[in-house]
Amino acid sequence: MDKKLKKIIQPGYHFYFAIFLLFALSCAYVSPVMSSVGIILSFMMYLIYRQRERRRRTEMMRYLQGVTFDAGHSSRSSIVNFPLPTIIVRASTNEILWTNDAFCEVTGHWDCAPNENFREIAPDFDTQWLADGEPRYPGELKIDENYFWVYGSIMNERDAEEILLVLYFVPCTDYIHCRERYTLSRPIVAIICIDNYEELTKSATDSEKSSILAEVDRKIAQWAKDSRSLLRKYDRDKYIFVLESGDLSKLASKKFTVLDDVRTIQSRAGVVATLSIGIGSEGGNFSECFHYASVALDMALSRGGDQAVIKTKYNFEFFGGLSKELEKRTKVKSRVVANALMQLIRESSRVMIMGHQTSDMDSMGAAIGMSCAVRTHGKPVNIVVRKEKSLAKELISKIENKEGNENLFIEPDDAMVLCDYNTLLIVVDTNRPDYVESLPLLQSINKVAVIDHHRRAASYIENFALNLHEPYASSASELVSELLQYMVQSSDVSKEEAECLLAGIYLDTKGFSIKTGVRTFEAAAYLKRAGAEMVVVKKLFQSTLDEYMQCQRVISSAKDCGGGIILAISDEHIQDRALAAIAADSLLNIIGVRASIVAFQSENDTIVSARSFGQVNVQIVMEKLGGGGNITSAGAQLRNTSLEEAEPRLLDAITEYLEEDDRQDKL
Repeated sequence: MDKKLKKIIQPGYHFYFAIFLLFALSCAYVSPVMSSVGIILSFMMYLIYRQRERRRRTEMMRYLQGVTFDAGHSSRSSIVNFPLPTIIVRASTNEILWTNDAFCEVTGHWDCAPNENFREIAPDFDTQWLADGEPRYPGELKIDENYFWVYGSIMNERDAEEILLVLYFVPCTDYIHCRERYTLSRPIVAIICIDNYEELTKSATDSEKSSILAEVDRKIAQWAKDSRSLLRKYDRDKYIFVLESGDLSKLASKKFTVLDDVRTIQSRAGVVATLSIGIGSEGGNFSECFHYASVALDMALSRGGDQAVIKTKYNFEFFGGLSKELEKRTKVKSRVVANALMQLIRESSRVMIMGHQTSDMDSMGAAIGMSCAVRTHGKPVNIVVRKEKSLAKELISKIENKEGNENLFIEPDDAMVLCDYNTLLIVVDTNRPDYVESLPLLQSINKVAVIDHHRRAASYIENFALNLHEPYASSASELVSELLQYMVQSSDVSKEEAECLLAGIYLDTKGFSIKTGVRTFEAAAYLKRAGAEMVVVKKLFQSTLDEYMQCQRVISSAKDCGGGIILAISDEHIQDRALAAIAADSLLNIIGVRASIVAFQSENDTIVSARSFGQVNVQIVMEKLGGGGNITSAGAQLRNTSLEEAEPRLLDAITEYLEEDDRQDKL
């Protein structure tokens, strides 16, 4: 019995019995007989009192229980016999104080006893949501093979020393399984395309052509047979592939092995077959999934093909893409784009040309080449550039010093004032909105044309009026040089403009040593006929003695990461980002080096520049860091990241790429 309650209901008569006993004892001096009788009477009276007191106390407790029963019985009975699994937990230690039978029955934990820790039953459970005032646990709680929605409340009595939590468990295992079955059975639409159909079948006899295509069909069908899918060929080089989401997860976990399987097929001329797969996922219906698949296929082809791209409502996911792009020898597309671009220029009131941030010679050379075409068609034209941050100040000075070009280059803020509703914006050497010289200018102009050679990333400029995107091209200057041949007369291109374009090609091809095809030299020959001097171009790439010594110090910090990849992380204070690119190019001259990566600190960010000969796809490495580029030249900017923080991220990206490359070689 509680001591406080006992004190309240028990009268204090013991004091009087003690007084009476002392009086009987004191009578022994007068009459021992009377004293003995008094002592005996005292004990008899005390025994009678104890018996009556015990009976009275029992009746009092029965009365109190009767009074409290009506008020407390309903609440006690409701929680004991509550149909939902319920437990009471000590908030500070997650110690289970009480459970009802429903909890034991549903969870199968009949041995739950006081002092057992609830974390041992549900290791992932956290009570922070109750502290935040939320009535429901976020998500579902898994206990063994069962799932529950968890609701709860806090018991904090006035005199309680600790906070107790009352948790109610709503079983939802059947719902979760139903949801998983629904999710895994969601329809997925994919489009499979043979990248190089024309090259595979060119100069092949009918029997050879049939043999090659039949082998491609067999490889694709064998890859798809293990999934619950529908595969049909609807064009000479395209297939429609409909499957369920659960099967897509299995195919993606194996990195779409059909890409490697088809690469074993080779024509008599030595052309290796490659596939591009565009996959539309998480669409609301088949039509939306097919649209996503078409966008994903365009993305795969614009990144050079030989890869699979999954497009969801919000992002892209890339697989493969380790092989080199295949050069297209036809110029039909350039002629069509040139005619369409001339029409856009004629219909516009003004033309703005813009490259990427921290413009280099390729970006600036392409912009200067396009300004020549616009000027020839008699439209006002401006090149938007931040001169102080440009890496092509020599080209800007070269053109500004020419008569009539004093106001050709303008700052982004001035461009915002000049543009109107009918202005055409031509973006060169980038397809990513977050990389352009001025994002507000891009967002404010409705008519946009894009000319770029970098592989497309997950974020790219959408809603364009015209797009020339050729990842096989060496540079944006090469693409512009091709367009100029259909847009202007050779005499309309000045010597200075031709040299700017040639400098852009020279930069991105590392002096015509990498990623150069037939069309690259054709573009250079066109510029040479326009008056470009190679000696003048090479002088644009000269550096000072201090820059040369700083570049050598960056190179001296390089270390081998294995797989022919070398990494240089320099603590040099580099202001000119071109110096990192120069250092990366110099590291490629080392025997056995397939790719070089240079990282340096710029204010609070880490700037990364990567170069390769094409055997290593540095674009994929840089994409793992949030950057981009193309197979031989790429970069990334790790914002608010120190060199110490950037180094492990760089090493992880390199290791991951080498593992993927090694897995492909084994296949």
